Amino acid sequence: MKVLIFTTQFYQLGGAERLSVELAEELNQRGIHADILSLYTEDLPGVAEATAALLRKGIPAVHFLGMRIHPPLLSLVSAVLKLRRLIREQEYDLVETSLIAPSVLASWATRGTRARQVAGLHDVFSRERPISKKYLFWRYSMRLNRHIRFYAISDNAKRHWIEYSNTAPERTCTIYNDIANDFFDASPERESLREELRIPPEAKVALFVGRMIKRKGIDTLLDALGPILPTENLYLLYVGGWDEIPEGFFPDEAVLVARIKQQIAREGWAERVRLLGRRNDIPRLMASSDLLVHPARIEGFGMVLGEALAAGLPVVATNVGGIPEVLAGTDSLMVPPDDPEALREAVLKTLSRSPEEAARAVEKGRKRAGDFRISTRTDSMKNLFDDVLLGKF
Repeated sequence: MKVLIFTTQFYQLGGAERLSVELAEELNQRGIHADILSLYTEDLPGVAEATAALLRKGIPAVHFLGMRIHPPLLSLVSAVLKLRRLIREQEYDLVETSLIAPSVLASWATRGTRARQVAGLHDVFSRERPISKKYLFWRYSMRLNRHIRFYAISDNAKRHWIEYSNTAPERTCTIYNDIANDFFDASPERESLREELRIPPEAKVALFVGRMIKRKGIDTLLDALGPILPTENLYLLYVGGWDEIPEGFFPDEAVLVARIKQQIAREGWAERVRLLGRRNDIPRLMASSDLLVHPARIEGFGMVLGEALAAGLPVVATNVGGIPEVLAGTDSLMVPPDDPEALREAVLKTLSRSPEEAARAVEKGRKRAGDFRISTRTDSMKNLFDDVLLGKF
């Protein structure tokens, strides 16, 4: 079996990109040839260093499709032809994709070749949500190539995809995301974290980790916890990219970010609400905080939830999408979305647990997190690849 893992990029790892790189590394460790293909060019900052690191870790080859960020439509045709040529020259049996652009390109490039495509579904797709031309073309491309096999990151995401795409149910299975080993090995550094962030030793810390966008409920979180920060001696840490929305791009999200910043300043919460931006020490932050709050409005899986459980961090989240699946069997509290009062009550209830209750909750959380080990996901992906190549769908 020779596999091509096709992702957007690998020099700034988000959730889906990290999963792609981990899968390639794990497959090669098991003796399965798995190369990596980046959508973009190799002259972007940090790419040379990231490429060298992948080769040192045993990736046989790293390829680049050569596209620019936000490319013109006409360049898609040449990208498909280039990918098709790469697939034939390297004799790949299978192409794995996870994000929209790679999935669309691979769906056209693999047509008429011996290579098969496995496409990951990392979102909850619904006909009730606004559908752009990009998504319509993506759905059309996925339906047109009948050799594509899909895997969804939760049963909820799977159900929505089947309804959204009108593809045969047997073409889609569920394979949960995995959690990096760093989260299982994270050690608390409460004192050093509080010293670094100038937080009093006795204060409690509520943590949010994720993209700073409306669908993650960042405004509901501030409405819920802002008023009780002083009375509960609580600090709220937002971890994610606040300054990554280009001017004129995603205007609704930019307006939301600006409004939240204004609200923090107007209410005098700046001392207790910290906007930390991107961090590379998420396991340390989780192991050293008091709870994770994840008030998402839409969520296919919620990788950050599993990461928190693995790090021993209690969780309060909304009961939407795949979140109940991730938190199954734990003592994590779930509330409806867009309900600041219910979210506040759940946070206070979690923080008021006795030491015995807190210890039991952590134990249950770590046990559930064990279901999301990297090796477990790789086993499932390999079984899926085998079935696809044997035509079992």
